[in-house]
Amino acid sequence: MKALSQPVIPPLIPVLLAMMTGIFAGSVSSLPGPAWVVLISAVSVFLCFPGLAGRKKPIFWLCLGFAIWSGYHSFMIHSPRLPDGHISHFHNRRDIVLTGQVVSFARQYPYKIRVTVECRTIELPRGTDPSKTLAATGRVYLNLYGTSDNHIRFNDHIRFPGPIRPIRNFGNPGAFDYRTFLIRQGIFGAVYLNVDKIETIKDAPPSVWTRGIQGLENIRNRFYGFVMTRLDHRDGAHVLAALVTGIKHRMPPELRDQFARAGTSHLLAISGLHMGILSLIFFFVFYRILWLFPGWMVTARARKIGGLLTLVPLGLYLVFSGFSPSTQRAFVMIALFMTAFVIEKQTHPFNTLAGAGIVILLIDPAALFSISFQLSFTAVFFIIAGMKVVEKYPAFQVPAIPRFMASISGITLLAGLGTFPLIAGYFNLVSLVQIPANLILVPMIGFICLPAGLVSLMIQPLVPDLAAWLLTGAAQLVEWCTWYVTWLTQIPFAWSYVPVWSWLDIFMTYLVLGAVLCVLNFRKTAPVMAAVIIAVMGVYAFRVGVPDTPPGHLTITVLDVGQGNAALIETIENRTILVDGGGFSGSSQFDVGRYVVAPFLWHQGITALDAVILTHPDADHMNGLVFILENFQVGTLIKNKDTSSHESFVRIMAACAQKKIPVFTPGCQKNRMGWENTRLTFFQCNASNPGWDGNDHSVVFKLTWNNFSMFFPGDIQAARERFLVETMTDQLSSDILLAPHHGSNSSSTRWFLDLVDPETVIISCGFNNPYRFPHPDVIHRYEQKNIRVLRTDQHGAVTITSNGTGYQMVPFYSDVKPQ
Repeated sequence: MKALSQPVIPPLIPVLLAMMTGIFAGSVSSLPGPAWVVLISAVSVFLCFPGLAGRKKPIFWLCLGFAIWSGYHSFMIHSPRLPDGHISHFHNRRDIVLTGQVVSFARQYPYKIRVTVECRTIELPRGTDPSKTLAATGRVYLNLYGTSDNHIRFNDHIRFPGPIRPIRNFGNPGAFDYRTFLIRQGIFGAVYLNVDKIETIKDAPPSVWTRGIQGLENIRNRFYGFVMTRLDHRDGAHVLAALVTGIKHRMPPELRDQFARAGTSHLLAISGLHMGILSLIFFFVFYRILWLFPGWMVTARARKIGGLLTLVPLGLYLVFSGFSPSTQRAFVMIALFMTAFVIEKQTHPFNTLAGAGIVILLIDPAALFSISFQLSFTAVFFIIAGMKVVEKYPAFQVPAIPRFMASISGITLLAGLGTFPLIAGYFNLVSLVQIPANLILVPMIGFICLPAGLVSLMIQPLVPDLAAWLLTGAAQLVEWCTWYVTWLTQIPFAWSYVPVWSWLDIFMTYLVLGAVLCVLNFRKTAPVMAAVIIAVMGVYAFRVGVPDTPPGHLTITVLDVGQGNAALIETIENRTILVDGGGFSGSSQFDVGRYVVAPFLWHQGITALDAVILTHPDADHMNGLVFILENFQVGTLIKNKDTSSHESFVRIMAACAQKKIPVFTPGCQKNRMGWENTRLTFFQCNASNPGWDGNDHSVVFKLTWNNFSMFFPGDIQAARERFLVETMTDQLSSDILLAPHHGSNSSSTRWFLDLVDPETVIISCGFNNPYRFPHPDVIHRYEQKNIRVLRTDQHGAVTITSNGTGYQMVPFYSDVKPQ
């Protein structure tokens, strides 16, 4: 009898693609009402899968139904109809009190704790509404500061005051859409409070389920503290804690960067690799126990029961590790694979992968836009596709250890090929050493350190010293791996940050990779696929081969960096100068350079800067430059004479020393920097006075190109402004002024404005900043002189283009008019 061959296209693949089509249609539709989304989804299926309507009508109608359902739910996620009691209607109100239920584990930071709360009611002050208490919907991030004996745990019912702050994005080209990211999770605001203002509501005894989850949360936190205390917060402790508990947000950024540059950052997250290793370990343990019953071995029940039992500890570990989305997806995939194994149903691996995707998207359609979802499924897809290619070639008898190493190398290569276009697109990072790195780290960390950490977790309550001994050995092995990774990433060209890849670049890269797999898998397609590869490579060669030409205009972008300053100058000669890098002061750990300035530069296609200007060493101008100096090629650092003991300043100067970046301090003689047409004139002669405030020492300069000019005064105040007025009377006039000191009342004096005489002022300040910049008096002075005002807190980034005579300004939020 002739064996039935597997279908070329597994039947669940079109269903998954139809769901993805519907979800995407629902997310981008700007038409009113979900009915339009249903229509768009249906038309998309007819266009994308016309061949299914004939021979495979059941699959076609299944695709159509899933696409419509997914499109409708995606539309409701991205354009929801919010009821009257939704929390988004009460943003910034200080007179409200909310109650809600904690729906996440507490996420602990050095100075705060953050939980997600599902709001239940909103209490309004008396006299504002006939009903004092409204039913509320929507989730908020609750950020708690200070210490208290009242620990917030999962599923607690709590009461807390407002205000609810709206989620805001940084308004820059190429910026991450954090607001949409949170809306997809149902989060519409954030509350910042001292922990003593939280009241726990004891309305009913917790259920067994709640007590169980809270117990796992307590065990998780205690074990994390045990690891960090016994291992003295060393690098190995951070990695082990992340491996076992899933808590990795406290890991030093430098350590995460080393793993990312080596292409091994997936080892730090509990995802498919970890869950797969754990499933093998648990299955082996259960199978060996059940092997003791001969009757079950003969009937093969031992394997089936072992497979089912494996899902129990995996489910507990899923909850223990914080129930992260990546872990949920890994659990669903393993559960489907294990189910097929238990029922002895031979299925195409692509079909199982598609089934896992369908289940995940049914639960959460917005998961399609998750980076981890995309990386996980592309990695597994390419691994399966690569294995299918290998099966077509004769196998060689190879000893076990070389065969294992070859398998690790092959899987790493396939996963790396499948994910590198997405990694380059999302993270602007390409690693060329991921194969040698994963070849050592996957078996060491995955098969030795991870099991050692899990054994320590289980025995720690009984024999803590033995657990600490195991952890110490595992930490030492992790640190050897870290040293190996550091050595690899120091090899020239081992890794590189790259400009932003467009979706067209990503699509074309996957087209080439898919064509290569088709050629290897289906010999008959070789001519067509070869033509595809040649065509795509020809387009790439043409794009790369076209030389960069001068832009023909000057561009200045004043970035939205919150309460701080940062601006990029792109001259007509193709020179790039970054003026300050923004930064948050105090206890904030948010790296403006890494998450705001660098993504904008990559979006502009910039990986090297001709000059970086640090106007003065204050946190809101300096902190963001640390990442830039350490990770970009920089020609010159320009700064004033001031120094600082601040960690950021120390790291900036260390980066200059290590990378041999010259440091230029303008003075009376060396006060110009210029190219063919563009000139920077610095006003730093005698710009240091013991009686001045540190802000008055800022680097002050004027950018000039033909008849266009813009004045950059840093954070100078009245004293330095008066000095400039008295000594540089005829040199200050400019078309545009970057407001001194973010619009503080101590700056922008009348005599200074009279001499600069700008047509436009751009104020770089944070939304609702604690200093209340810009000051109303300063705005009034601008209005009196008929100066047009743009503000980064309202208009986002402001892009100025000039042809040397006039200029145009385009705010990021174009619907907000200048003042």
